Amino acid sequence: FMTQPPLRLAFFKLNVPEIVPALAFWHDAFGFEVTQTFDEAEFHEKVLALPGQAGPSLMLVAYKDGRDVTGGHGHGAVGLQCSDIAAAHERALAAGAQKDTGVSVVAGNIKGSVLQSPQGHEIELVQLPG
Repeated sequence: FMTQPPLRLAFFKLNVPEIVPALAFWHDAFGFEVTQTFDEAEFHEKVLALPGQAGPSLMLVAYKDGRDVTGGHGHGAVGLQCSDIAAAHERALAAGAQKDTGVSVVAGNIKGSVLQSPQGHEIELVQLPG
């Protein structure tokens, strides 16, 4: 019998150079909606969620001092599970995603695709069999 830990995964942040185009991409490509906004002296932040889904929030952060937020190789992709990977893949490309690997089948008949957001963040789409 394991007790519930007194915490839950609440959010993760992506630093972006400009909030407006990043917000447009995540909305147009995947349907994320803004649930909260923070406009602070040093940064502008949008808290996003997929409608009707509880779980970790995706937060977009743009620093007002114009600092370099170019991503390195020390992190992996934002992973999204899809019921129709082909449609999700096409919507992401239409919204400006790049670095298309195409949809392929991997171990266990799982379909996958790796894209890159216009802001340079890796996105991995996955469709489980069934």
